[in-house]
Amino acid sequence: MIKAELAEHGHWIVANIQPNASWPVNAQRVEWRGHVIWVIPLMKKHHPAVAMKVVPGISASRCEEMLMRFVSNLSWVESCGHIVVELSGGGLPAPLGMFRDTGIMTCESFDLSYFPEPTDNRALLALALMREGRGLNHPAYSFLSFFRVLEVAFSSQKRKAWIETAIDTVDGYGVQEVVQALRASGIQDIYKHLYESGRCAIAHANKEPIVDPDKPGDLRRLRSEAPLIRALAQKAIEEELGVETRNAVYQKHLHELAGFKEILGVEAVELLVKNEQATGERMTDIPEINVELFDKPPYEPLKRLVPRMMERDQSKLYIAFSSADETVRLRVCLDFAAERLSLSPLTDVGIVDTGSAASARRVREVRRFEQELFGNGRLRIVDAETGKLISWKGAYIPVNMFQDADGCAAQLAMWDRTAAKRQDYEDRYGARLNWFSRGYSTRIIPKA
Repeated sequence: MIKAELAEHGHWIVANIQPNASWPVNAQRVEWRGHVIWVIPLMKKHHPAVAMKVVPGISASRCEEMLMRFVSNLSWVESCGHIVVELSGGGLPAPLGMFRDTGIMTCESFDLSYFPEPTDNRALLALALMREGRGLNHPAYSFLSFFRVLEVAFSSQKRKAWIETAIDTVDGYGVQEVVQALRASGIQDIYKHLYESGRCAIAHANKEPIVDPDKPGDLRRLRSEAPLIRALAQKAIEEELGVETRNAVYQKHLHELAGFKEILGVEAVELLVKNEQATGERMTDIPEINVELFDKPPYEPLKRLVPRMMERDQSKLYIAFSSADETVRLRVCLDFAAERLSLSPLTDVGIVDTGSAASARRVREVRRFEQELFGNGRLRIVDAETGKLISWKGAYIPVNMFQDADGCAAQLAMWDRTAAKRQDYEDRYGARLNWFSRGYSTRIIPKA
């Protein structure tokens, strides 16, 4: 059902998708390059899609290209190749109908904490070709798309030298096995083999070697070599065109402190990294924060937490936050030497129960946060005023511990019962207090 902003009439452009990885079951609003793009969820009889409303000053064809670029970017981040089946449009963002007799993997929403925005035309083209190569269910044309990525990234001479160097270092599932198998078969010049027996044999048919669609051996060979050419294309996009994969970003984990570095300023960060003391006093305006977990309902007690104290320990900076009434407390550790932010659900979160029903509900929500963070939750810290993402982390991984699911559920149920019991008491006490507080109208009748 189309509702809310998606129900607004206008000139909508819709890119209908054939996903080859998980797709959300909920609509998702994404602000990208100053425009709003909607992820249309899976439905029983319609294509999943992405859509945007044509805005004044931008042509429909430019909006179509923007949607295609968005899908290519999304495919790069998700390491997949979503295929755009058809572009459509109309007064509402209604996807095209489809007959589906097979299942599609689902997710609640896309994790777009990392979503690169390349502006270089070569990078944009390479991402489009990478999406196409990953999405095509044809070994020859998929191979050709990946090789075209290499052509975008390098000139002919540089491409040969780069591939010869990269072949022994490129990684990924089955990649080095392909290299070893080619060498074992007597092929020493692997670049020449990929170029002549792959790229040229697919693109041309006037001289040998030729990939013949009716020869299963040709297609089997291309399938067997696909891990290598795909990995080389990905490596070229990362190293030559500067668009990192999500895994590379996770490994560097610079995103954990990026927002706090911006808040603290370059000079303060340099002192922390070098473990040097500042001269003179500094004023730092730390914003109020919301603490969230990706794909989890919000936690009301963890909204608009106020910074209360900062404490430094060499290259580490501890910041303590609390709620306005100081019943909820939370501490984060910013380790500038290790480029890490840490927040433990076991030691860095606290709440005071004041005995009211509202307090019991707050305790319940804080306990839910602790449980869901412990259960591989992905932390997000957001500026409460602007909504800007300050920090995000990958999944929390407990070490040598496990989560008792039944015990966690029982803990939340206990606080639900406590809140209900207190609320009942407060309601009844309030009614009695109101009854005892009633005023009486009195008047003195004088004696006759």
